[in-house]
Amino acid sequence: MKKFMISYMDNMNFAFETKFMLDKIGITDTKILFGNKIDDIKYKKNDVVMWNWIEKILPIAMECDDDILIMEDDVRFGKSLMDLPCEVLDDYDICWIGFRRGRLEQKKQRITGAQCLYIKKHVLKDIYDNFCSYKKKIHVDHAFSKFCIANEKKYKVYQPKLSFCYEQEHESLISKDNWSQYTKKNDKLK
Repeated sequence: MKKFMISYMDNMNFAFETKFMLDKIGITDTKILFGNKIDDIKYKKNDVVMWNWIEKILPIAMECDDDILIMEDDVRFGKSLMDLPCEVLDDYDICWIGFRRGRLEQKKQRITGAQCLYIKKHVLKDIYDNFCSYKKKIHVDHAFSKFCIANEKKYKVYQPKLSFCYEQEHESLISKDNWSQYTKKNDKLK
């Protein structure tokens, strides 16, 4: 399995802080991919991360020819990945390990937040093709939710009852809302 983290150059120090934290908890050899920053021309607030998946993450991930673990640069783990049942990574094509809220089996079929995803290598090209097909790019978690629903018969998706991660509070160009709703660890994660 190859491990990647997406960030951008102006956020480099924060990304390296996250990489150091990941190394300390045993998630080693994570490669930081520096994507694009919001510029309000091509890379807007609502689509910059999706563009980074199309232009940075997916091409490199497909080229490595391995399953991937992809994390955002603000990820912080409340549980160890070792707490995942061992068969989960074997039995599922997509494991949506880190998220803010939402479930694909609820009435509103959408997961918000893509802090950590495990994706098997045979799924990557379909994700790439799907994301490229959008004329107007959207939030990557919304696009990924739609991909999972559209391909529910083709790919097995696992989402734990509680997210294994939360978002570390930081200066963000995308989420300038109330960080406290995302950064407080749920007591059930401990």
